[in-house]
Amino acid sequence: MSALPELPNRLFSNGRSVLAQFGYRPVDAGEVREDWAEMWDHLRGDFATAARPLVPGYAGLTADQQAAARTYMSCRLIADRNLETCEDLHVRLFSGGINTDLVERYSVAREAYEDSVEAFGDAGEALAGLLSR
Repeated sequence: MSALPELPNRLFSNGRSVLAQFGYRPVDAGEVREDWAEMWDHLRGDFATAARPLVPGYAGLTADQQAAARTYMSCRLIADRNLETCEDLHVRLFSGGINTDLVERYSVAREAYEDSVEAFGDAGEALAGLLSR
């Protein structure tokens, strides 16, 4: 059996560096990622505009804005987890020979990751619309 590639591998470290701009960080087993106010503090600057240079903290958002912010942040968390699944499957592809089942599972996981990144973008657009009202 061949040795597993070292982590992080370059393919996924590039994805992680992009997601890190949106607050991604790997977590230990059992650690919770869903601290909405803390996560919002990291992300709210992305919604600053010339007309609205200061975006309120999570507590300063309306109920509708908070709900949209949670959707946006949930999409980000799903993208984080999908990236981790992709990396795990990618490493397994090289850990004893490529097999059709693993290739298919990686393909499905990669598509889920790409879809989750698109959902994150869509949720960001919806949230930006609510913040501009």
